[in-house]
Amino acid sequence: MRFLAFKSVSALVGCMSGPEISAPASTFLSGLGKTLGYNVEADGERLAIAFEPWSLEHEDPFEVPCLRLQFRQEGERIILERFLITDDGEERLVDLDAARDALQAWMDFMVD
Repeated sequence: MRFLAFKSVSALVGCMSGPEISAPASTFLSGLGKTLGYNVEADGERLAIAFEPWSLEHEDPFEVPCLRLQFRQEGERIILERFLITDDGEERLVDLDAARDALQAWMDFMVD
């Protein structure tokens, strides 16, 4: 069993060896619209989503790490490029290859 799904930001390689983690853009964004506690920045080509701890319903929201996901849009698909976790001032990059199944399942869930 493999548990090392995080890399430091300085170890970022920037490419995945397997198939891309993606979903249809319109239904993914529609599903995201039903979710609470996130911030979105979009420029037409890229989409950045941050699940900020202060926006969550939690007794002490700063005990919850900030999750930041970056996507690119190609035609009708939105493709996950990067997943960064910020916790107590430390940034860790999620190894997309190691977490592929879980991240694809999350994107599929957002589409449904």
